[in-house]
Amino acid sequence: MATLQTDRKDLTLKFLFFLGCYFTLHIILRVTLSDSFDYDEAEQIVLGQWLLPGYTDQPPLYTWIQYSLFQLFGKTVFAVSLFKNTLLFLTYCTFYFSARHIVKNNRTAILATLSLLLIPQIAWESQRDMTHTTLVLFAASTTLLQALRTIRNQSVINYCLLGLVLGIGILAKANYTLFLVVLILALITLAEGRRLLFSKKMLLSLSIALAVSGSYLLWISGHLDISLSATEKFTRLDNNYPWRGLRSLSSNSLLFLTPLWIVYLLIFPKGFLKSQGVNKGFDTRFLKNYFLFLGFVLLGMVLVMQVAYVKDRWLQPLLFVTPIFFFNRIPPHSITPRKFKIFLTITTITAMAIYLALTFRVMGVSYTKNFCRLNFPFRIMAEDIRNSGFSRGLIISDNRFIAGNMHIQLPDTIALIPGYNFESLTKDSGYTTAAIMWDIFASPYIPPKLADFVEKSYNIKVSDYPVKYYEHLYKHAKTTKVVLAVMQIPVQPETTEGSTTK
Repeated sequence: MATLQTDRKDLTLKFLFFLGCYFTLHIILRVTLSDSFDYDEAEQIVLGQWLLPGYTDQPPLYTWIQYSLFQLFGKTVFAVSLFKNTLLFLTYCTFYFSARHIVKNNRTAILATLSLLLIPQIAWESQRDMTHTTLVLFAASTTLLQALRTIRNQSVINYCLLGLVLGIGILAKANYTLFLVVLILALITLAEGRRLLFSKKMLLSLSIALAVSGSYLLWISGHLDISLSATEKFTRLDNNYPWRGLRSLSSNSLLFLTPLWIVYLLIFPKGFLKSQGVNKGFDTRFLKNYFLFLGFVLLGMVLVMQVAYVKDRWLQPLLFVTPIFFFNRIPPHSITPRKFKIFLTITTITAMAIYLALTFRVMGVSYTKNFCRLNFPFRIMAEDIRNSGFSRGLIISDNRFIAGNMHIQLPDTIALIPGYNFESLTKDSGYTTAAIMWDIFASPYIPPKLADFVEKSYNIKVSDYPVKYYEHLYKHAKTTKVVLAVMQIPVQPETTEGSTTK
């Protein structure tokens, strides 16, 4: 028995070491590929200029942590990639321990965890450019694990940890609430779950969750317009919205789980049939209820909220449990060494393919002509702008990708984006010049909303000022160029005093 436990421990340590190496390689790759930041990454550069109780319609925890890492490592690609890949590593780890808790088998838990590599939204998009979605996936995975641990051992420490992860989830992303609703419904229908939820110790969990998220909840109560603006992300139709919404939900749910379900069908076809005599204990009943209520909640969201379009990335903190549900239907003895090796080979090849694809996406653009944001030549653009006389002042752009990246290249600046309402934070900066920037391929002339913001905020007419154009080749391109338009205007610090901060 002692030898068996040692073997299980060794297998777990080897697997976690493999995961650590994989995500470390991703950090090295990201730092090596480009010094430019992608779209969501650049937003964190803009938001990370300040430490505030709230920023946008998204909760602030991601920015708080990223801000802290900026203080330690500077505003660098390393700081951004370190945070993201640490989150992904911890997500895979907590997912593995949840899977092991339910399937009661290390090898099966490893297969369930490696299954995440076959979900493009998790394996590819999270590496390419995800911020809050990566954090909420970690929060959901950690909440699942801690709920299972607390059901097994209702100690005070476990309830405290449960409260901590609940607070993290609230601060991660708004759709964590949807996951929490489904989780609670699944638990409350089972005796073991009710003992967890209705214990007096749950008051301790709720108190800790409130203490962790309290500053943000207090902030959002005074900025309801910001939280309500998030509903604009849902597309609503006056006619036929139920059918369009249901079609979007079903198609994007299938898309989210592709190619995972195809690989499952090829290697473990019996998993799609009636459960193969797996235990009928709490864990199995919990998973069935979880997916049952998930279906009801998603249908209710579409029908009641009149949601006509469901993005597949919104499903990350909801459908990520699918691999555990699937492998819990398969007895460990039916996973033969041959099937284990085949699945391991497929996921290893997938991991390598993702790594190579991320590399070729940036380095191979001279062949594909499909330029991405990491190919944008911000460093040399900033040199030109600096040589033209601007190196200190405000950077104003309607594109957070441009604003965040140019702030990095011109560090003695403050980046502003119309609509974020951070203007009052610049009133004591002493800056007297602003550089208005936009991509002319997106808009040949200054975008109307950007022009309106500048004119109202600084009481000037943009037509009175000349525009300079800076043109350079994309990184790794041989002929294709990008053109950045820049307009320098005078600003007075006191003109921003009337602005309000989110």
